[in-house]
Amino acid sequence: MVGTPEAGPMQRQSSATAAAAPRRTTADFAVIALELSRAMRGFRYYDALDTRRRALADRAHRALQAELERSGPLTLEVCDEGLRDAEHRDEPESGAAVRELADVLRGRGLLRIRLDRSLTRDALTGLLDLLGRPDERYATPDGLAHALAARDDRGIRLNDAVGAATPPTRKLSTTPLHAAVTLDEPTTSDDTRSPTPSSASAPETPSLARDPLGRHADDEWGERLRARLIELDRMTDDRAYASRAAEIVTWAMDLWREGLVDECYRAMLVLADHAVGAGGRSEEQARIAAERFRELAAGPRLAELIERATGAGHDGVRAAQLLVQLGEASVPALLARICQEPEGDAAGPLRALVLTLGDAAIPTLRAAIDSADELRGCLALRLAGELQNPALLEAVLEASTIGSVERRVAAIRALGFLPGEAGREAIARALRSEEEAVVIAASQAVARIQDRVAVPKLLELLESTLHTRRTRLGCTLVHVLGRIGDERAVPRLVAILERRPLVRRAHWHALQIAVVDALALLPVKEARRSLERAANGADAPVRDRARQRLGLADPTPRHAAGPRQDEPADATPTAVEREPTRVAAAGRGGTGDAAAR
Repeated sequence: MVGTPEAGPMQRQSSATAAAAPRRTTADFAVIALELSRAMRGFRYYDALDTRRRALADRAHRALQAELERSGPLTLEVCDEGLRDAEHRDEPESGAAVRELADVLRGRGLLRIRLDRSLTRDALTGLLDLLGRPDERYATPDGLAHALAARDDRGIRLNDAVGAATPPTRKLSTTPLHAAVTLDEPTTSDDTRSPTPSSASAPETPSLARDPLGRHADDEWGERLRARLIELDRMTDDRAYASRAAEIVTWAMDLWREGLVDECYRAMLVLADHAVGAGGRSEEQARIAAERFRELAAGPRLAELIERATGAGHDGVRAAQLLVQLGEASVPALLARICQEPEGDAAGPLRALVLTLGDAAIPTLRAAIDSADELRGCLALRLAGELQNPALLEAVLEASTIGSVERRVAAIRALGFLPGEAGREAIARALRSEEEAVVIAASQAVARIQDRVAVPKLLELLESTLHTRRTRLGCTLVHVLGRIGDERAVPRLVAILERRPLVRRAHWHALQIAVVDALALLPVKEARRSLERAANGADAPVRDRARQRLGLADPTPRHAAGPRQDEPADATPTAVEREPTRVAAAGRGGTGDAAAR
């Protein structure tokens, strides 16, 4: 509520009440000013979905409510030194924190804020949220007051307005049950009128997502809202459209709080359509609809929209389209939902939505990569790699050198997808890491980018694993060398295949089986001859795999121990990692060399 100071009857009455209450001291005012400043700074710092915002608002509301109950209404007045109590004109509070709050209020054109006992926590939360948003829509007293009135402005008067900035919203129960206009398009004559369908071919009931205005509601409250939406759809005057759209947002929020979630979703659908110019909207009406749509699709209503987008059918697709239309505002909530269930059925479609948003997702992903939240950071790194946007390269590079092993592994994997020479250099450095998981991730990234320059380093690493039990690392390196397809790897791989075991036989067999898979990918005669020798004289597990690979590479009839029908043509890291268990089991079962012993 915005206006100029005016001494009306209500103000004189409240002044008398304040006079009868205990006088507010300078210390009392300083405590309140500091609480408000602290809450405002928290709202500007924390993410919109951060639960710490609610704790700050609760604390500030309790402090304010106690002071308002004790000493009556409070008017904060902005002055050159900071803030002061306009009722008593005492020495102003001029601490650094309070001056920061005063500067924010002055920047929005708010010179006086009056608070009384009817102040609600939701109203205070809304004011703090709007003050913390760097949005031009809330940069003026009128814009901020309109947004606050659409939420909850009980107990708050901005610049001492006596009346509301806009006419108060009618209760939905006082609106007519039916719309003042019809959904049917007018016809010019009886000749152009469509024929009436027969009762035998009754039209099928439209879904809410396909026809939000045509689909009837299940109760009277929903029908009243639908009637107002129909009227909004037919409005041509911009001023009337703005007033009705604000009322609809308020009504839709009320219905959502009452559990009528579908009716709130109906309002979102109509406003979203209008925001893109559906129905021949004017540019001004499209802008108003976009603002109201963003206002309605926020907080818990946005979380519900995300859950709806994970569903099947057209309803899920339409909800996903609304999330894309919201743009950057939907990304923090999407990322928070993915963190709840990183490997669940809903995670895949939600990650696809983040990728669809493209550049709009970059600020949220960058902030998540830099955050202390381990799960959120790793998921953001994964999405950064899938997004393949060079704008995130700097953040990913920094994450590849600091933090936990899990976060560094996620960063190295992401660098395998991101363009740029700096990413290749970081992957090369990661090959020299002392952490096995980091080296494995780096070697897989090398295979992905087909970097033949790294082949000598990969061969050196492979040689260092031969006398150890780092079977997973050795198998991964062999697999990577096969995928790169560089002929320089053939002699070293052949030597491993024909060398006597250097470690426990089960581990050595797993490594040799990985070598067989890698040699099968290399179109070199020496690799082929080595496979043939292994198929004739190697230990049983290795011999069987060599026969399988020769059968896949050669159209001649396969041996009895041919490959399974579901076995891939080339080994994957997962298959290689499973091999040691199978080989060890074979050794215990008494086959091959184990049986001879």
